[in-house]
Amino acid sequence: MGLTMKNASPKKGLATGRSSKSGSGPKAATKPKSQRAEQKTTPARILKDSELRYRRLFETAQDGILILDAQTGAVDDVNPYLIDMLGYLRAEFVKKKLWEVGAFKDIKASKDAFRVLQKKKYIRYKDLPLRAKNGKLIQVEFVSNVYRVDSKKVIQCNIRDITERKQAQDAILRSREILREKSVRDHLTGLFNRRYMEETLERELHRASRKQLSIGIMMLDVDDFKRFNDTYSHAAGDAILHELGKLFLRHVRREDIPCRYGGDEFVIVMPDAAMKITRERAELLCDLTRHLIIRFEKKTLEAVSISIGVAVYPDDGSTGGAVLRAADTALYRAKREGHSRVLMAK
Repeated sequence: MGLTMKNASPKKGLATGRSSKSGSGPKAATKPKSQRAEQKTTPARILKDSELRYRRLFETAQDGILILDAQTGAVDDVNPYLIDMLGYLRAEFVKKKLWEVGAFKDIKASKDAFRVLQKKKYIRYKDLPLRAKNGKLIQVEFVSNVYRVDSKKVIQCNIRDITERKQAQDAILRSREILREKSVRDHLTGLFNRRYMEETLERELHRASRKQLSIGIMMLDVDDFKRFNDTYSHAAGDAILHELGKLFLRHVRREDIPCRYGGDEFVIVMPDAAMKITRERAELLCDLTRHLIIRFEKKTLEAVSISIGVAVYPDDGSTGGAVLRAADTALYRAKREGHSRVLMAK
């Protein structure tokens, strides 16, 4: 028992010694990790981290970015995406005025736009053409705004390549135009169809009424067309109508409205045309048709002729229907009197 007590006393003293040493040593002065982190997060560090994040965004952005001096328009910086998009070297951008950079030289209003930007601090072009160094035209959306960096004003220009989007939009517009053209054209002759002619004639009549103008109307018909169909086949008849459509398109005025009225009948509306002009054009078409050579299945068909009735608004009618009926009556008089001629409405 006494031996046990002697051995226990030194152990207690040893334990007490350790406790005293740990409390008075260097480790006692060490601060928690959270306090150490707070010391490192200084304003300068925050600013440096922010600049680093911005630089990463600038360098990796999938839009072109230019930084300009707001006072002079000189380029301070350009990101890799824009360099790659336009094909110019960094040195061909930096320190040059915006309008001195090759891609922007063709934009006549560059300097004016820069002055507007200085005043309004924001400018946007939804569809701007830029010329790449290799000559390729690139459609871009161009947005610029002014802001301050320390004591200096800068302009940031964001430039987005919308070439593919623009091409897709143009393709859609072309498709719509093709569909619209098909909806108003006769597929065999290439002339306008009857519905389009009637709608357009009404608009032209309203315009002529307001401005006190005249409108010439021709109604044309192929002479003995049934005989061609019976002799050579309906396919040959279609070939005749096709060639006549081409002839009319070549020899009417730009503003005229030639249409296939139905079967082998045609109507040509001539806006702002008096009787004399309409008759002269009708006689020209009648003469050209007599000399038209039409081949079908490697054979030349016999000569084709047309008869034409001419009427003029407002002398021969105050409505579209009335003028068309007057031209139609003149047409059938021409056919009864021997074909291949032009007669005026009475």
